[in-house]
Amino acid sequence: MLKALALTIVTGLVSLPASASLILESYSSGSANPNTIGGYAMTDFNLIAGNTGDAISSISSPISGSVGLSDQYGNPVSLGFADSTTWWVNGEANDSNIFTTGTNTITIVLPENTLAFAFNVGANQNAQGWIDTFETNGSGLSGNSRHYFSPSASNTPGFGVYADSSQECSYLSSIVIDPTFIWGAGNFSINQGSCNTAVPEPSPIILLGLGLVGLVIIRRKNS
Repeated sequence: MLKALALTIVTGLVSLPASASLILESYSSGSANPNTIGGYAMTDFNLIAGNTGDAISSISSPISGSVGLSDQYGNPVSLGFADSTTWWVNGEANDSNIFTTGTNTITIVLPENTLAFAFNVGANQNAQGWIDTFETNGSGLSGNSRHYFSPSASNTPGFGVYADSSQECSYLSSIVIDPTFIWGAGNFSINQGSCNTAVPEPSPIILLGLGLVGLVIIRRKNS
């Protein structure tokens, strides 16, 4: 009976899936995108040539793949430029693209193997908004977390979302942003690569279970 109990403890604990999670960090309006987010080195997106108001449904990642962009109805968003938008304050030395919509929501669908993604959000007046972030981990599970914020004509906050993959392979899959009034998201940067899939150290409870199994084996030999 003791042996069966020990094996049950060990088997059950070893088979428990490690939890993955997304972590959000923010940086102040007027600040350039950080060079790193959550320890991940970030690469800025290239400036898209075009005219203000051009319909945009996807942009190329500077690393690989593409980023999909759509409003709440699945329609393309409109192209804009930070240096020519009076309500955009992001602190970048170079011009960067922003993407606007006449509706409240923009969905950003990220390319494969995205470990971190950074962006700014601005609005032409005091607004309230939220950000949902989603991940897909190695087991095909999904998780999300919501963050509320308040952009304005003089406040263009920055956000970096990254995968905490210390125990289980996890990548970002999409980000949904929803402020009110006229607004835009842009100044993107990204990290893509292989996540950390290192096996975690065994817990004390698992070691206890293994010890019980050993005691049972020794006891049987002695009898």
